[in-house]
Amino acid sequence: MEKELKNKLKYLINKKKDLNAICQELELEDYEIRGLIELLKEDGELVEYVDGKIIKFKKPLETDEIYQVPIIKQRLKLLFISDTHLACKHDRIDILKYLYKKAEEKGVDAILHCGDILDGMYTNRPQQVYELRCHGFDEHLDYVVKKYPKSSIKTYFIGGNHLDTYVRNGGSDMGRAISRERDDLIYINPDTAKIKFGNLGILMHHGSGGKPYSLSYKLQRYAETVDDKDIQIIMQGHFHNSMYMYYMGKHCFQVGALVDENNWSRSLGLKNEKSCYWVDIECDEKGRPVTITPTLETFNNKKKVIRR
Repeated sequence: MEKELKNKLKYLINKKKDLNAICQELELEDYEIRGLIELLKEDGELVEYVDGKIIKFKKPLETDEIYQVPIIKQRLKLLFISDTHLACKHDRIDILKYLYKKAEEKGVDAILHCGDILDGMYTNRPQQVYELRCHGFDEHLDYVVKKYPKSSIKTYFIGGNHLDTYVRNGGSDMGRAISRERDDLIYINPDTAKIKFGNLGILMHHGSGGKPYSLSYKLQRYAETVDDKDIQIIMQGHFHNSMYMYYMGKHCFQVGALVDENNWSRSLGLKNEKSCYWVDIECDEKGRPVTITPTLETFNNKKKVIRR
């Protein structure tokens, strides 16, 4: 009954019906409609009740708030990953399982995912439908909830351009929906997020656009815009390449992908580097970083991890 009511409410909101019309149509009081709206928000729907009106947002709202992780240690171990593109037939859940098992063994404190956890649904790429394991918002949500490795280690993730497709197609924030179903997968923001571990500040940014003319170009340009002394690490995803540099007083990571190349990337001549970064950080007694040591692990040899 609840699911049926939520679906009817979504339909009426999309038809731009006002609150009074919706109450009459569903034979509910306004406080009951407000309750249903809260349930829709938990499902990832971009709706809000403001001053007696129902507002439908066109995109998820970015927040400038810093997400404070309740971990303060002098020796911190992190894993940086990005662009897993789950539900694509070229996804590599076997690599993810390997990494999460290794993270448990290494005593990793947190895993940071720099966007595009799912492959999305591109209506302007007709060929994509043939490269997906399942279709539609609900099936993709079920896929990531069931297939993404479960762990005692929290994963903090941002959205990315592929998750934006769910917003454009149906007005739903997939990241929020995932976090509702999995308390170990913590969604921070659609594209950019600031996270702090004590006094260690990390800026996660997914990025956009095609490949730059040089590997470091877009990461350099982005680092130049970050005028925040509380940020010591910058992560960037999207480009499916890996590199590390110390630039503008910050440790900058271009985080590679964890998905095999596909027809779309090949048609654009894009290189796809499967990789991740293990990052060891030593902090002083106040939690400020003293040394940051990155270790790159690559998976471009397909035999390294056995496929499922």
